[in-house]
This record gives sequence, C-alpha cells and structure tokens, in this order.
Amino acid sequence: MSFGSGARWNTWLWLIQRVTAVLLVVVLGTHLWLSNFGQASPSLSALVGILLLALALFHGLNGLRTVILDFDVGTQGRKFAVIVLLLLAVLVLLFGAQGLLPLIAGG
Repeated sequence: MSFGSGARWNTWLWLIQRVTAVLLVVVLGTHLWLSNFGQASPSLSALVGILLLALALFHGLNGLRTVILDFDVGTQGRKFAVIVLLLLAVLVLLFGAQGLLPLIAGG
C-alpha cells in the first residue's frame, strides 16, 4: 500500500467521509441548539465548536484531496497534496482551538 493511494487506504477514507457527513449534521444541530436555546456552560459550547471544526476540516479537506487525486498528478503529486492538506488541517485546527481553549479551561 503506497502513501495516498491504494484500495484499502481509499476505502477507509471513503467510509470516514460518509461518517463525518452524518456527524456534521448532528453536531451542527447541537451547536445551533446550544447557541440559541441551550443553557450550556461555555466549556461545553467550546468543545462542540472544536468538534465541529475538526469534522468540517476533515470532511472538506478529504473532499478536496479526492478532487485533486482525480487529476493525474503522479505518486509524488499525491504525496505532496496529502502532506499539504494535512498540514493545513493541523494549522487551522490549532488556530481554532487556541481561540476556544480559554473557554474550556474556564478562564
């Protein structure tokens, strides 16, 4: 199995893509309910926000990865695309979490 390709790797990513789609609907509904009607603590709202960000990042960037890999970019291009998208996901998640961590810590 090579990095960024291979039937087993792509099958798992395909399955996780579908699971994150369902989870996004559930977590988005929870987020909207907490934002408008819920009396939840700021910590819970922040955790739901981080979860929503993580799910949206994975779902969106994995979809972008699929589109990129539809083009004939070769093995090196696949590796580069996957690495860049992973780094982008980590940076955005850390940036978003950094803003919500004070709420989780209660400060």
